[in-house]
Amino acid sequence: MHAEFGAQSHVVVHDEAGADGSKTTHGKTILIGEHSVVYGYNALCMPLKELTLTTTVKPEDAGPSLFTNHYHGLFSQAPADYDGLHFLVDGLILDQHLPEKVSLNYEGEIPMERGLGSSAAVALGTVRAINSYYSLGMDESDIVTWANKAENITHGSASGLDVATVKSDHLVSFNKTDGPQEITSELGAYLVISDTGELGSTKAAVSQVREQIGASAAKKSSMDRLGDLADDAIEAWSGRDVSQLGSIFNRAQEILRDFALSTRAIDRINALALANGAVGSKLSGSGLGGVVISLVRDSRTAQRLHDQLSSVARNVWVEAI
Repeated sequence: MHAEFGAQSHVVVHDEAGADGSKTTHGKTILIGEHSVVYGYNALCMPLKELTLTTTVKPEDAGPSLFTNHYHGLFSQAPADYDGLHFLVDGLILDQHLPEKVSLNYEGEIPMERGLGSSAAVALGTVRAINSYYSLGMDESDIVTWANKAENITHGSASGLDVATVKSDHLVSFNKTDGPQEITSELGAYLVISDTGELGSTKAAVSQVREQIGASAAKKSSMDRLGDLADDAIEAWSGRDVSQLGSIFNRAQEILRDFALSTRAIDRINALALANGAVGSKLSGSGLGGVVISLVRDSRTAQRLHDQLSSVARNVWVEAI
């Protein structure tokens, strides 16, 4: 249940009466707090509304079937990457003895293994689509619970941050104690998101960081500083202090690079961004690949930076924040 599904999850539901309905979810990116959130600190995560996924549920004589960019066929023959979806189809349709002659169809593409919320968007969009198609009457709490269960199957363990963010229109603050909290204020700036084209590995990156912290008191201190920067970022956001948040991004990137989480591609994009108007730039997510986020003050600078980075990144998006 990964990226072949797509960005923002725009869910188009065909109910059995033939009427069409639509719902929307989206991708996400972590602003700051990657890795330190594992150790109890805050993380800030924002929705990426430019990335969208369309999920369509419709009658299908050969159902239950699955149609994605990379797999067309019966659910029963889908590979292990789709185990999260298997869980949802089994639990919401087959175990409830509902009509199973349906297909789930996905259009769009959130790049996989980049920390962009692909699997969370798929999970949330799928539950909403099934809920609407079969008129199950689930409330939002039920929908989120099912989506997080699917995420647990996909990732082994999920904090709930990704689902909380792909269902939100606002910045989300998260820690293990308090869970997700929405921050409805805006910064008044722009974020340029660049896809390096390199696949990240959350499992490998988390393990790498854990080993370094276990072997070095200095690295443990660095992780504490990274956690403190997330708190500073919340304060900078609340004060609409773009310069301060940019400085925080740069300091966080230095720490993440010191943990060997950056790559040549990430470093190259960061350098180009800072040389062309960004006030701060850093990797986003687990590292070892994935995306770079660059903070700029205005739309003109954002467009210019988009054009500059498009020459070295696989994809570039701009979000008003």
